[in-house]
Amino acid sequence: PIGNKNLKREKSIGWDLGIEQQIFQGKLMLGATYFCNTFQNLINFDFMQGYINIGQAESKGIEISVEYRPTNEFLFRAFYTRLEAKDKDKDTSLLRRPKDKLTANLNYGFLKKWSINLSFSYIGKRDDVDFSTRPYPQVTLPGYTLFNASASFDLSSHIQIFSRFDNILNEKYEMIIGYGTPGFSAYGGVKLFF
Repeated sequence: PIGNKNLKREKSIGWDLGIEQQIFQGKLMLGATYFCNTFQNLINFDFMQGYINIGQAESKGIEISVEYRPTNEFLFRAFYTRLEAKDKDKDTSLLRRPKDKLTANLNYGFLKKWSINLSFSYIGKRDDVDFSTRPYPQVTLPGYTLFNASASFDLSSHIQIFSRFDNILNEKYEMIIGYGTPGFSAYGGVKLFF
């Protein structure tokens, strides 16, 4: 199906409440945020029907953050999110939304020209529907972990050489059941700034 002429406009209301605190002369920042979003006519994709509305839905949870900058050259950031996403009409979890997500990023710049970045992400288990098997059972996709790296060198204020390496450990995973994702990938190039 391409379109759905009966699709209704999605409406949402959201709010969050958070706190951030710097300690150790501003070198360490800790944060916590609670968030809640309610949806009416949430637009969702169903492989059998195309785009559909979910009458009432809600996503809420907490995000914890840590940022550590001991020097101007070194920066570490980490975020953890615990999410509860519900189809309130059916009292089931919304598909493909992980309950747990953890990301971390380490950046080191040196000699005012080099930058090296390492990143990690963990995406927890998610519910999905297997549309390749009748009667289309609900399944749980396993969590996965990705490691990435990048580096750049500024030849001048207008030219930067860069490289990027995604999924360094060649993790096999699916974001949506039955749809493949890239394995190890390497990129490189030149950026011009005007």
